[in-house]
Amino acid sequence: MTDFGYLLASTTACTLPRPWSEALAAAFADLYTWIHPARARAIDGRLRRIWSETGRTGAPPSPRETYRAFARAVLEFLAARPGKRLRVRLDDEARAILDHARASGQPTVIVSGHFGPWEVALQWLAREVGSVHAIARAHRSHAVERFFEARRAAFGVRTLSGARPASAALQKLRAGGWIAALADRGSRPRRPALRTTSSAGGLVPLDPAPLLLARRANAQVLAGVAWRAPDGAVEVRFHPPFSLDIGMHEAEATLQRFFDAHVRAHPTQWFHWAGTAG
Repeated sequence: MTDFGYLLASTTACTLPRPWSEALAAAFADLYTWIHPARARAIDGRLRRIWSETGRTGAPPSPRETYRAFARAVLEFLAARPGKRLRVRLDDEARAILDHARASGQPTVIVSGHFGPWEVALQWLAREVGSVHAIARAHRSHAVERFFEARRAAFGVRTLSGARPASAALQKLRAGGWIAALADRGSRPRRPALRTTSSAGGLVPLDPAPLLLARRANAQVLAGVAWRAPDGAVEVRFHPPFSLDIGMHEAEATLQRFFDAHVRAHPTQWFHWAGTAG
């Protein structure tokens, strides 16, 4: 999709009544599922494995539910408006963890994945803690990249996607800032077949780069996940912050356990497409 396509989609998402735009997003998701059968089969295999591992009864959800959830997450990102209150819900534990991380005054690397409405959750977090800088892989189209950067910036999220994003992120952290990164972005399956475990033996393949960045900056790591609740609210949960004093192996294991538990609880809201080409 070009920048014009995204602009048109954003305008449509902002002007159409919400039930209409959601129905349109669902229709596009169903069409995509139908015309990409190999990718749908790969997602189906992943959902069946998760369903089996967690001992659930009945049939697993269909791949269409994952693509519909993804379409809705994109729709909410495109339809969000600065100044409009986001429906985000935290339990007492998550609120206490976030308040503690913020009150510590330490530089912070927020680590998450393509879980549920991750972009909307990041917009909300920027409102909570002030400006957040996000490391993002630059789009192949400069025009599309400018569109996404502008959308994020409108909500206080600055995108670090230049030639040396890690260096820029390190500079921000050493100044006491907050950096956001997706730990499942850099991973790639080691073989053509669908890969559902990481090198550490878990479900979510992890990119260690955010942890290495935190170690270099002597920053705390705050892992977070988001998902769309049945009533439409965005639910957010955090793992208590930790430093790399615990060592890389334990840090990776901590993220692995936290992310794997989340994906098993919300399998249709994990949008990791590596290994689904076809």
